Amino acid sequence: MPQPTLEKRQNLANFVLVTAVGGLLVQHPLANAFPAYAAAMPHVKMAFEAALVGGLADWFAVTAIFRKPFNLPIPHTAIITENKDRIADTIGLFVQQNFLTSAAIRQSFTQNNVAGQMASWLEKEANAEKLSREIGLIAPRILQFFRHPAVENFVQRNVVDWIRASSANTLTAQFLQAVFNNGNHQQAFQFGLERMDDWLRRHPEKAQELLAPVIDALIGPVLSKIRTSLNTDAQGALSLLVGGLTAFAKPETKRAVEQMKSGMNAALNVEQRIIDSLINVIHDIRQDPHHPFRLQLDESAKYYIGVLSVDSPESRRLNAFKDEMVNNPDVVKFFTSIVISIREAIQKDLNSVKPTILESVKDALMMLGRNLAKDGQFQQDLNKGIVDATCFVTEEYADAIMRFVSDQVRAWESEKMVREIEKAIGPDLQMIRVNGTLVGGLIGLVLSFIA
Repeated sequence: MPQPTLEKRQNLANFVLVTAVGGLLVQHPLANAFPAYAAAMPHVKMAFEAALVGGLADWFAVTAIFRKPFNLPIPHTAIITENKDRIADTIGLFVQQNFLTSAAIRQSFTQNNVAGQMASWLEKEANAEKLSREIGLIAPRILQFFRHPAVENFVQRNVVDWIRASSANTLTAQFLQAVFNNGNHQQAFQFGLERMDDWLRRHPEKAQELLAPVIDALIGPVLSKIRTSLNTDAQGALSLLVGGLTAFAKPETKRAVEQMKSGMNAALNVEQRIIDSLINVIHDIRQDPHHPFRLQLDESAKYYIGVLSVDSPESRRLNAFKDEMVNNPDVVKFFTSIVISIREAIQKDLNSVKPTILESVKDALMMLGRNLAKDGQFQQDLNKGIVDATCFVTEEYADAIMRFVSDQVRAWESEKMVREIEKAIGPDLQMIRVNGTLVGGLIGLVLSFIA
């Protein structure tokens, strides 16, 4: 139901006050016109007088809250304007004492399962789609901001400066310690091995396409020399042997010779043998929880955590390599181009008619909601984490928040502040004027009869 506006309530209060004035003015003529009612007229007169007094007093009181009546310099009027700073401090203190306390926050979270409500909201497709659309509206604007040359150069310069000033050995040691010390790295390693092994065995041709250039880059020159030597000597001798045997030998002997020739050609295909061996090694590591490679991985991690945590030759070499990379313009340009390419690809997809990224975001949000809804223990842990984080922020920055609220209220223009407050509570204050006029008249009538 819509609330009556301030103007309507003001008109009602003014109408009641004018009625009291009119009743007082016509009371005497009515007494002369109707002598039979002359005995009752003193009571009517006193009622209208009291109503007028009550109405005027309440009009003055209500008006004085917001402004000076008739612009007269009457003390203790225009209360809001004259006390704006004190009101600002009081509002800030009220917010701090009633909303920014650990007790208030914990009580609110106890009454509301925030994680559960979030899960219920996210698992609904309409909500997840709405949130993904909002992300789709915000993300392009953020990406567009970073496309500005000045912003791009600023970010690149600061990232490079940060990397140049950081200690690569310390960061690497801390990262390795975080990954290996809790023991969960083996589960993640096993997960990666399983996915890699399954893919390699399902797509051997693609594995060969991916790995062959790498092997060729690493040992290509050596393999070329070996092949040249073997092709010149062994292949010539083998061709002579095969030609002589096939001319006089039985069919069985011919087949054996051909198999020997193809076997030698396969032996010369070193890249494929390396790829096959690598696939087999990955499968063996996956199947054996105690594979030597796993143990060696742990030992290597422990070793590098130790040596990279201190000033060691390894630390100096790592930092020197980092400095060489950072100070090389071509390397910086290369990594910058990668970041820009990724950014442009995301921007292009988000600007398309049906962005695939947002579809993935929507599915991920719904999956998050479903999984969170099923896991009551995680909901409790998440709620506790949210409460602890909120309490920390409010306790740490309560004074700053209070000052911010106070400063914002203090910065309002006086007239604007008066208008907003009057708009909010003015209709109810106008009803106080109505009640004051009516109650004043009733009290005057009662006092008249008592007198």
